This record gives sequence, structure tokens and C-alpha cells, in this order.
Amino acid sequence: MSGPSVDRHDFGRRWRLSGRRRFSEIHAARVRREAGPLLVYGMPNREGHLRIGLSVGRRVGNAVARQRIKRRLREAFRRGRAEWPGGYDLLVVVRPHEAIAPSAYAEHLARAIEGIDRTWRRRTTQDDPRSA
Repeated sequence: MSGPSVDRHDFGRRWRLSGRRRFSEIHAARVRREAGPLLVYGMPNREGHLRIGLSVGRRVGNAVARQRIKRRLREAFRRGRAEWPGGYDLLVVVRPHEAIAPSAYAEHLARAIEGIDRTWRRRTTQDDPRSA
């Protein structure tokens, strides 16, 4: 096999974002969508597939609660990424709430990603001199 495929449900390095620098770049792009308890920032990448970084602060709960939410978000991402627009780096900031089912997180992520995709497509079209 020549590497992980989109339909596999793994969550290896190719799907993850980490590091303060990359998180800051995505945040600075200023394209975000609210979806339920999630605030999702996004910007295009050169990878051609989605990558996700999670930010779950202490206000969300104790370590057990934060890890539970992160596991459910990763699961939602693994299951839904093949259906969502690709080519974006996403930073998901979690606001305080009680953990919900992975399917509910998937719905929130889908709505946010579609909004981010629309915004970047609109920006790209406006920046393209051929569209004038």
C-alpha cells in the first residue's frame, strides 16, 4: 500500500496539525465559523486534504473531560473527512460545554468547513484578475 487513503479511518501525522506557529498562522488568516460549541478557523493548505488541530482549554473542564471531547472530535473528523471539502488546515477551538456524540460534532464540523470553503472560494474569485 502506498500510504494512507482518505477512506481509511486512521488519524496519523498527515491529518494532524501541531505547533504554535501553524496555529497562529491559521488564526491570523481570520476566516472562522461558529458551529455549536466549536469555533473553527481555516485556511487553504498545499496538501490537498484536510488537516486538523484541536485547542481545548482548561475552561472546558478537567483533563478527563477535555480528552473525552478531543477523542470524539477526532472520531468525527475521521468519519467525515472524505465527504468534506479538502485542502484546508483547520484549527478547532472548543468552548465550554458537556461532551456530545461524535455524530453531533461531525454535523458542527461539516457546517463550519462548508462555510470556510465558501469564504475562501469567494476570496479567491475576487482576487483573480480574470474574474473582473
